[in-house]
Amino acid sequence: MPKNRVYVAGVHGMLSDGMWQVRAFSMVSLRQRWQGLVPTVRPGDGWRTGLVLVVWAMVLQGFFLWETRSALYYRYPLVDAAVYFQQAQELARGVGTPGAFWQPPGYAYLLSTLCVAGGASVWLVRVLQALLLAPLGAWLLWRVSRRLLSPVGACVAVGVASLTGPLLFYQSQLLPAAPAAVLVTAVLLLALRAGERPSVARWLVTGLLNGVTLLFVATTAALLPVLALGAWGTPARRALRARHVAALLGGALLVLTPVALRNFEACGKWVWLSTNGGTNFYIGNCRDWTVTLTTQPGFDWDKLMRVPYLQHQVQDAVDADRQFRRMAWQEIRRAPAAFLQRLVRKALVFWHGREIPRNLDIYGWRDSSWLLRTTVWREGLWFPMGVLVPLALVGAGAYWRQRPVRWLAGAAVASGLFVALYFPCSRYRVPLLPVVVLLAVAGAQALGEAWRAQAWRMVGLWVGLLLVAGVAVNLPLAWPTDRIRYDAHLWNAMGVAADVRRDPATAKRCYEEAVRRDSQLADAQFNLGTMYTRNKDAQRAETCYEAAIAARADHDKARVNLGICLADRGKLAEALHQFTMAETLNPLNAEAFANHAAVLQRYGRNAEAVELLRRAAALELRYRALCRALERQVQRR
Repeated sequence: MPKNRVYVAGVHGMLSDGMWQVRAFSMVSLRQRWQGLVPTVRPGDGWRTGLVLVVWAMVLQGFFLWETRSALYYRYPLVDAAVYFQQAQELARGVGTPGAFWQPPGYAYLLSTLCVAGGASVWLVRVLQALLLAPLGAWLLWRVSRRLLSPVGACVAVGVASLTGPLLFYQSQLLPAAPAAVLVTAVLLLALRAGERPSVARWLVTGLLNGVTLLFVATTAALLPVLALGAWGTPARRALRARHVAALLGGALLVLTPVALRNFEACGKWVWLSTNGGTNFYIGNCRDWTVTLTTQPGFDWDKLMRVPYLQHQVQDAVDADRQFRRMAWQEIRRAPAAFLQRLVRKALVFWHGREIPRNLDIYGWRDSSWLLRTTVWREGLWFPMGVLVPLALVGAGAYWRQRPVRWLAGAAVASGLFVALYFPCSRYRVPLLPVVVLLAVAGAQALGEAWRAQAWRMVGLWVGLLLVAGVAVNLPLAWPTDRIRYDAHLWNAMGVAADVRRDPATAKRCYEEAVRRDSQLADAQFNLGTMYTRNKDAQRAETCYEAAIAARADHDKARVNLGICLADRGKLAEALHQFTMAETLNPLNAEAFANHAAVLQRYGRNAEAVELLRRAAALELRYRALCRALERQVQRR
């Protein structure tokens, strides 16, 4: 136990009489300075207990990996995870990303390191990541908890965090959420150490690590103003406090600047981090946000991403990102009251007990793991967040007098508000789960201390707050994504992943299951049609394309493929109709123009075909050679 730490009975529990004193400046060696910057284990801190908790976290994660080792859900990375895995594989081969980064690049580079060790095996990379994050996160949370809780409370906090279903789940998903949770915990640990013994060097290291965290999840920028206020509030001279704040912000800027310079070199435009921020801002703040929020990968996503490119001034992803942001701000200025109402609603939903889905719904994965079914459920209340959030509120209230608790609670609230500027979902609050668990255990500790001290008024206050908050966060919640059949989308996503990984048998089975679950899922019908096309089963392929168009009349890709099937059967007039409809629905569909030109060539209308091929070539370079050949043929005639 640290020498300066004492435990006082009562509802406020542990107090510290020496943690926040400013040491007088003294000349020390560089080695001593460096040793003070990073957490070290001291004999009194119970490092053996921490080691046991690390093993506990590894065992739980190992059991989860063993349970899911043969589950189809985990065989291939899905949706965003597939994008990250592909980027990581390319980086591992030394192939860089063209243009500005679409997503914050930190996780892709971490994953590429794991890919060097795990190769092309998705399962091995999952195992490496999970068995790296689980013990590291447990150890860091133990170090933070020992500064705020009793030894027993710290053990409970790490044990509960290791059993928190969403955190357990995302530690083995190839997504940046769980790595960000580890980094956020590390940032807060360094910040607490800097608050205990303030120095420019400690705050600089804290800022550097916060900058690294930003490279994984951009919304962790919300930590910076909270920590800056904390640095300013430490007991020191005004000039010294200003240097601490500058060191914190400067450290983050030192990490972000090379990324911005790299983006500028790649595209000639300034992009501080990535080009997906404007897209997400538009999704959560446009007038039809309840519609854009339900946009899923596939046709709907492609249609959304085409919106800025319909403007003549938009030439690349950077322009598109800025256009999305401009359109969102236009909507906000047009209806500021609606924006504020929407912001409050999203901020409250962020703390609701339900795990809000984004591209995939965690509740749909429960049947693959007994451990996940035990730690994530929605029978009577939304577990675990329906329990953790009310307890965390009690913990924050009970220990509010302690500066570290104010920092942790402020970081959680600021992050929730920052995410609410975009849109809330389960994945986006995973980086805060260790903080929520710590505060929840503090809440349970406060209730126990008040009960033992027979402070019945305080017991009544905390129990009342717990009940009110518990009812609020467990109320039924209606959300725009409720209209989505996530089970069908999950099977379709598995089919796409299997298709990309050249597993056609699994892909076909997944597409068929997706169609069985939701026959109106146009993307699944379209994807199944492409499988039949490759298998030379034109009749079934045509049926699938027709079903996709019946479900979504604006599905231009299905119309192109249906047109090809009709042309192969000699129904040229019907094929021309489908190509014309596809061109009208999507003026950026190069395949529609190219196939339209091919059918016109069958009619001998080469001059018209040339015009269509020119439009296709303007959209995609691969059609230029074909266009030039037809132009020469027309000129000879």
